[in-house]
Amino acid sequence: FFLPGLARRRQKWSVDPRNNAWSKDESKFGQKMLEKMGWSKGKGLGAQEQGNTEHIKVQVKNNMLGLGATINYEDNWIAHQDDFNQLLAELNDCHGQGET
Repeated sequence: FFLPGLARRRQKWSVDPRNNAWSKDESKFGQKMLEKMGWSKGKGLGAQEQGNTEHIKVQVKNNMLGLGATINYEDNWIAHQDDFNQLLAELNDCHGQGET
């Protein structure tokens, strides 16, 4: 049977699935500029060469959350409702609504 939205998607694998070929290309403009300023391959950026020397690891984001968001099932809105009710009770006590 067929479910819309769950159709198979074809994935095309390239010759370079990890996409590292660009880092081995020494004719790139950015690399030439960095080398002119004293950087060499294998060193990190920064005054003490403390920057990362490895590529950033890529992770698949397969959810509808924003970047950096985590799933949090705490019911904070209940606590806020309790605080609001307490504030209203204190205001009623302070300013007193006449007895009905």
